[in-house]
Amino acid sequence: MSKYKDIVVTLSKKHPETGDAVQAGHTYVIGVLGHKKKWYEIDSQSLNELSNEDLQKELFKILHPQTHH
Repeated sequence: MSKYKDIVVTLSKKHPETGDAVQAGHTYVIGVLGHKKKWYEIDSQSLNELSNEDLQKELFKILHPQTHH
């Protein structure tokens, strides 16, 4: 089972697929885990308050959504 610490985090000002610039004041947080790649957009100011580990945990939730019964 993969863990959030296995995720490689990259920050980008361009959309990971289209290459379009992100809106002003925002950054794409891109996570790669094996063959999977997911991302989300975040307010750039918020990045200053987050550690790499915080970003990995958030991306892990996107890469491995928990099923609730």
